[in-house]
Amino acid sequence: MARKDSSQTSSGERLTKATAEQVFGWKSVRKQNGELIGKRQDKAGRWRKAKVPDYANDQRHAFGIDEQLGRSERYMKELFRITRARKLPPEWATPEQRCRAAVKVTGGHMRLVHSTEPAKQ
Repeated sequence: MARKDSSQTSSGERLTKATAEQVFGWKSVRKQNGELIGKRQDKAGRWRKAKVPDYANDQRHAFGIDEQLGRSERYMKELFRITRARKLPPEWATPEQRCRAAVKVTGGHMRLVHSTEPAKQ
């Protein structure tokens, strides 16, 4: 079983944090006891502390991005551009690709280092 490289883990956490803050409106997102914790509004408008879903690695949570952005034209265009580089249709986009498109469309200028080397074991 291959282990994740520490740079991949930290870039996934940064992407999840950026997605939570910029797309879903979370505040005070930080790492605590190995998990990302932040504050989000409940239905009554109060800020509650909660665990941030792993948007960058979990497909179920990544589809929440599509629901949040309402399939906007800018988001779909950016997602198409990202998936076209891998020769995939936008419907097959990975969670990471969905997060990158959403962060870029919502005005985030997040720069992540892409590793072309395989993960070390």
